[in-house]
Amino acid sequence: MAVIGRTSLKGIASGRSPAWMAGLVALISLLVLPWGRTDRNLLEFDSRLLVLNQAPWLGGLLLAVVVVLTLSSLLHLPLVQRGYALAGLGGAGFLAGVGWLVATSVPFGVGAFIALTALLVMVGIGLSESGIIQNDPFVTSSILLTSLFVLLFIVYPLFTVLRESVLVKGVFTLNKIQSVLTSPLFISIENPYTDHSEQLLVNLTTLALGLLGAGLAARGGFRWPRVLTGLGVGLLLGWIVGAGIFGGGAFPTSLYLALIVAPITTALGLVFALLEQRSRAAWVRRSLAVVSLLPLITPPFVFAFALTYWLGRSGIITSDLLGLKTSFLFGINGVAIAQVFAFTPVAFLILRGSVQGLNASLEEASATLRAHPWHTFRDITWPLLRPGLAAAFLLTIIESLADFGNPMLLGGDRNFLATEVFLALTGRYDPNEAAVYGVVLLCLVLTIFGLQRLWLGNTSFVTVTGKPGAGNFSPLPVWLERTLQTILALWGLAVVLLYFSIFYGSFVQIWGINNSFTFKHYVDLTNLGLPVLLKTAQLAFISAIIATLVGFLIAYLVSRQQFWGRGLLEVGSMLSFATPGTVMGVAYILAFNTGPWLLTGTGIIIVLALVFRNMPAAVRGVISGLSQIDKSLEEASTLLRAPSSTTLRRVLIPLLIPQLLAGMVFAFVRGMTAISQIIFLISPGNTLATVLMLRWIEQGDLGRGAAMATVMILGLLTVILILFAVSRRLGRGTSLEAAV
Repeated sequence: MAVIGRTSLKGIASGRSPAWMAGLVALISLLVLPWGRTDRNLLEFDSRLLVLNQAPWLGGLLLAVVVVLTLSSLLHLPLVQRGYALAGLGGAGFLAGVGWLVATSVPFGVGAFIALTALLVMVGIGLSESGIIQNDPFVTSSILLTSLFVLLFIVYPLFTVLRESVLVKGVFTLNKIQSVLTSPLFISIENPYTDHSEQLLVNLTTLALGLLGAGLAARGGFRWPRVLTGLGVGLLLGWIVGAGIFGGGAFPTSLYLALIVAPITTALGLVFALLEQRSRAAWVRRSLAVVSLLPLITPPFVFAFALTYWLGRSGIITSDLLGLKTSFLFGINGVAIAQVFAFTPVAFLILRGSVQGLNASLEEASATLRAHPWHTFRDITWPLLRPGLAAAFLLTIIESLADFGNPMLLGGDRNFLATEVFLALTGRYDPNEAAVYGVVLLCLVLTIFGLQRLWLGNTSFVTVTGKPGAGNFSPLPVWLERTLQTILALWGLAVVLLYFSIFYGSFVQIWGINNSFTFKHYVDLTNLGLPVLLKTAQLAFISAIIATLVGFLIAYLVSRQQFWGRGLLEVGSMLSFATPGTVMGVAYILAFNTGPWLLTGTGIIIVLALVFRNMPAAVRGVISGLSQIDKSLEEASTLLRAPSSTTLRRVLIPLLIPQLLAGMVFAFVRGMTAISQIIFLISPGNTLATVLMLRWIEQGDLGRGAAMATVMILGLLTVILILFAVSRRLGRGTSLEAAV
């Protein structure tokens, strides 16, 4: 082994460095491609924009650095000295180029992007050859590039939101935060136009639930820490409920909505997961296979749209059957119903993994000891489900808080945090106010993360070991299974009716007024919506490929390599998935609207937003796949002197096709149905299908919106089925749910 290592190092020291290829790319970029831009056109080419014309001293410096490093890479120089030269001079050139862009606020051009990327690759090669980082050149360069992308497109935008909330016209102040938090749009309790005190009702509700929480905590034994915790939780929930019912404003309304939606969706998700594993009926599993696809193929606000057909002012149930002209659907009621339909499948996909990971032998041991089934569930099954329940609860709260489409369509006279972010930015033209709302949403999510960690604590939930498991899961009691099957049947019937209303509504003139059959909406869609739909598919496809490749590379680095900052890279890459989409949308607008990183008004910013929003799914899927691949395969490739890039291409990628395919499908479908983040980023020529559909529905053109929804749902379902078939032909059956 030592002989091989010395021979390998000697060969590298006496040969050429791979840095010459990066140097050649940088040289061509500096001489031929534009360094900066004068507008938003990324493909702007003009000889005056070359770096030698825009900044002669910078161009001369960069050309000198690139030429020297390229020549040194081709010469037979000592390995360590060459590595220091590459790292030092390449880093200086990179910092000089970035510094000039930041100092002058000139938007970067194609040449600057390619040249600076090539310089960073040369730095990575130099760090590897010098021994500063103990990895091969490909791995070291990949660490630098992925870290830079995460910093630039995830961390920096979020930092910009925080900065803009306290920096108004270049002056640090907390006045904007104070004005937003005290605004009636944010929170409003007392209504001067009523004959009763809303504040008193809120206080009574808060006190009642606080005492209830303390009483429930004292049932298991009176201990002051436990009772005080129950009292505090009860008071908090009491204020949210009271302010949500009797008060107003975006803050209490959004919290109250999340408090309604999260428990219901988590409970229904657990019901479906238990049925899938323990039901005796075959139809249950087939039904749940359809349920698992719903969040993928459906834009999040389609359920709100469909509900108006049934429960709106001219709905089938409210108007035709009951003869009512009611506004019941518009407000918290309608938004909550729509979100329950939209997010329950998401909770199910999370909880099915937790339920499938249970160890049947633990329950069999409990039954052998003659424990009652309820005691078994309470003392064994329930504690092991806590991580999955916490994850499902957390994700549905985030989805509820970040949801934009459903509150926009069904919110009525209520304010919601997600819609106020949008209205502050596009309606009131106040980016600082939008930033404050974004910070509030971000703080809420971080608080929920903290509460989740506090609830789970340091408890171990491991039930799967290297030893073979034994035993079968106990079937559900007949009465319980029938009850859960009834819930599933009612759910399925409601979903079928909602989807049918969308399909039917696309073939009638005006729902509830003129129900005569027509193809008009599909003709209009062909003329007005088809170009937008194709543009959406193009951007979603490009973003899916990039998200899958970048996610694969990050997953490989954090799971197979050891380097300083590995944990930070993993957390940073997952940060965009945990952040509400509305916050990331505002962050991208604030971060990339001016200065050297100007990208707004282009399709590139939409692609980047989708890439870094959906990339974490690919990261988690690939990490899961790598955990099942023995490292000895990579070690054998290394012993045969193959670089990491060759090992990735010829060893790992063929074994990870199911995970890569699942990640790509997930990213593509989520890109097609995205709304909360990209609503801020659209521009003329870059309007997406979901935004156009939402606009049509808001304008009352329900038939045209229904036609667009029908085409999208059927198209995405076809794509998924085709890729499933391709996966089966490859002999590697996979599931899209693994990528969620």
